[in-house]
Amino acid sequence: MSRMITQSLKSVSGIDLRTPPLPAPPKRVTLGDKPSRLTVACVWWGTSYGIDYVANLRDGVARHLSIPHDFVCITPHTKVPEGVIRMSPMLSSHHEGWWQKVGLFSPDLFGASQRILYLDLDVVIINSLDTIASSRDPFCMIENYGPNKGHAAHNSSVMLWTPTKNTHSIFTKFDSGVMKELHGDQCWIWRVMQDEIRNFEMYQCVSFKYEKHPQWKHATEETSVVVFHGQPKPHNCGNSHILQEWSNAL
Repeated sequence: MSRMITQSLKSVSGIDLRTPPLPAPPKRVTLGDKPSRLTVACVWWGTSYGIDYVANLRDGVARHLSIPHDFVCITPHTKVPEGVIRMSPMLSSHHEGWWQKVGLFSPDLFGASQRILYLDLDVVIINSLDTIASSRDPFCMIENYGPNKGHAAHNSSVMLWTPTKNTHSIFTKFDSGVMKELHGDQCWIWRVMQDEIRNFEMYQCVSFKYEKHPQWKHATEETSVVVFHGQPKPHNCGNSHILQEWSNAL
């Protein structure tokens, strides 16, 4: 039986846990000027991914982002690849897997004026990230790919934001009750941020699972990111071009 949202709790810390109204149509990002500098962040938790995933993401960002940036890895692992800034998780160890992404929004993690670009470890960057990074809206996410948007209207594999009091609420209002009621971090983020969320254009971040390669539905020559949610993962996806982009060291 698939995991369902029980919603036995109506709210946590004043945040309504019931499914918000679906945005129709989704609100898309607006393009602005390139930021002068970025913090690019990832989360490395548990043993599902090796250190090679961190290194390959670092290298993919370096190849495809012209904006000066710091590459940060939030992880309990003591060793990270060269050139990666290690930061300790902001949540305790019992917040496993994707729930650790909630710690990205701690008021103590990043400076208030920084622009943060978050990337899941299992995304593959195939083209310039500059346009994605230049979206000027305060909080940007991917539109959820799957047909069931009752869990979440948005996907947190790629996010871009400027820390504010509202984004800090994703962290400060979070407690263990959220994990019992909701399917994952993106469900919680949606309920906190709601109408403030803007979605990247569909072609900018495409799903390997739902695009049904090689007959891509939304990918264009300007597609920046291929997202690997579920299976397969980049190292065993069977696509030579994507595998080359994923594993090609600087």
